[in-house]
Amino acid sequence: KQWYQRRVRDGNLGDGYYTFVGDEAVNLDIGFPEACRRMTRYLGALGQLDTRSIVLDLGSGEGTPAINMAKQFGCKVVGVELSSNNVEKARGFLKEESSTLNVQFHEANFFDMPAAVSNCMFTHVWAQVSFFHTHAHLRRCIDVAANSLKSGGTFVLVDYCGPRHPVFTRDTTKSAPDMNRYIKTVEDAGFKILIKEDASRHFLAGTSFLRKIAGEEKNTFEINFYDGRISSIKEGLIGMVIIIAQKK
Repeated sequence: KQWYQRRVRDGNLGDGYYTFVGDEAVNLDIGFPEACRRMTRYLGALGQLDTRSIVLDLGSGEGTPAINMAKQFGCKVVGVELSSNNVEKARGFLKEESSTLNVQFHEANFFDMPAAVSNCMFTHVWAQVSFFHTHAHLRRCIDVAANSLKSGGTFVLVDYCGPRHPVFTRDTTKSAPDMNRYIKTVEDAGFKILIKEDASRHFLAGTSFLRKIAGEEKNTFEINFYDGRISSIKEGLIGMVIIIAQKK
């Protein structure tokens, strides 16, 4: 429990953004929560979020990225999350954070969103590590993003990619879309790609930090999990992709 609290602190955070000199991350000491806030800031800057932005966060989890982007950019954020437990936690974190942030969370499947969400057209759709659970329905997920955006709106996507499944990295029977398939699927859904980035080195840096914490806590299960993930990232079996795209 202590290890888990040190890892996530205020809800699920996504993955971090780090500073590199050559191939080496030089600021792992900033901690995982701060690195994740930096990832939100980086993605928001790429997507040109500002106070006029209305953002749909697909698969908003426990709400930390949504709250962070509202704090950092002053935008309105509507989160949609399937898990009632996650939504309850997200609303709790929001209540603790500030009553002035324009953030709301809805419990719903983003394939069947409530009218209050589906009837709204958004300037941005944000999907941060939201689709790797539903790789078999990747195009359908991206179609949801397209249908929720105004013409010319921006899609901000960061997710784990294959060819191996990012959780079951050593199971050769399980696969996931690689970076090129993500890019093509986004294009096929009617988007113009503005930015595409292989963010695997950030994935590796964050995973290495979590491995360090697991070692300090002598958590054998997590040590083995992160050792396997680190090897898979280095071998190019799994990675992380960032895509910024505009609805045509």
